Amino acid sequence: MKRKIPDLIQSLPMNVITRMHIERNYIRIIKFINKLLNRKKDNSSIYYPLVRNNRLYGDELLLKKYSNTNKDLYAIIEHGLYFGNNIAKVGNEFEWDLGCILTLGDYRKNLINKNYPDYYCETIGPLIHYADVDEEYMGNIINMISAEKKTLLFFPVHGNEKFSPIYDARNTIKKIIEIADIRECYNIIICVYYGTANIYESICKELNNKRILITSCGSRFDDKFLCRQKALIQIADVTMSNSLGTHIGYCIYMGKPHVLLPQSFSYEGSEEELEKDFGKNNRSSNWKSDYDKEIDKFQKLFSLYYNTITDEQLEICNYYWGINKVKSKEQIKIIYDKCEKYALKYQRR
Repeated sequence: MKRKIPDLIQSLPMNVITRMHIERNYIRIIKFINKLLNRKKDNSSIYYPLVRNNRLYGDELLLKKYSNTNKDLYAIIEHGLYFGNNIAKVGNEFEWDLGCILTLGDYRKNLINKNYPDYYCETIGPLIHYADVDEEYMGNIINMISAEKKTLLFFPVHGNEKFSPIYDARNTIKKIIEIADIRECYNIIICVYYGTANIYESICKELNNKRILITSCGSRFDDKFLCRQKALIQIADVTMSNSLGTHIGYCIYMGKPHVLLPQSFSYEGSEEELEKDFGKNNRSSNWKSDYDKEIDKFQKLFSLYYNTITDEQLEICNYYWGINKVKSKEQIKIIYDKCEKYALKYQRR
């Protein structure tokens, strides 16, 4: 398999900051050419951060807008919450050569400090805090539901462009309808992974249920992903999911009760992509057993029996998601400065 040019750039014998600048300049040129030639396949943002994976879900762009800074961020933003006491270098390993990481809460910060003591790690709380609600998207959703009635929002387990979860989606939708009735929610919104709406639409058509709206926040490369997700959570009265994920803490942060539905599933798709995501380079040896324990713990805390957000739920979300760690605009600017100084120093070690 041929290596892509950005990956070839990252193999050059020079420090990671220099390689990142070269990669970004290359991407900017390609994006400019695609836009000039009106190539429809490149509909992603012209914005490209110094750290490649910081473009996911619009994370770094949101921080820049929030803090009103034009500086480069010399740190990895952990765009999701990594469970299972995972101490592997998640994502692109070369990005870890910066020596700086921004994470959500103390759960991850404690792990990073213990296993990578020479790194600078800072908590910034739930990333959805830094997103503005996509008002246009929100308006469109409200126009498609019975706005005067209560709404249940469901986040199904997802994969990515190369692999997908396998589970009984038909039975899950039946369970969602049942729980919506218990919680007196007429509207049901299912927020699916980009490009997978047809699976759920066909089941809803088969069930002849017109209360369900299928939508998506866009692809993970969409700058407005979190802005749309924030809009959906704001609309909801009750939220729900069938997998342990970052969305749980976002819902609790926004004051929306959450139900974690027990669900067995597996994944199918590209073996290379599955190995990349779930293999030893991305998951430490302890991950599976620790992750299973966390699932049990969260399912007990976020069961159907709780109609409101409990003190225990808030406590665990504080620890994992850093609800009490959100930063002001000035604090984010200071973090930008600290990361730049530390990353440059880290290269000279």
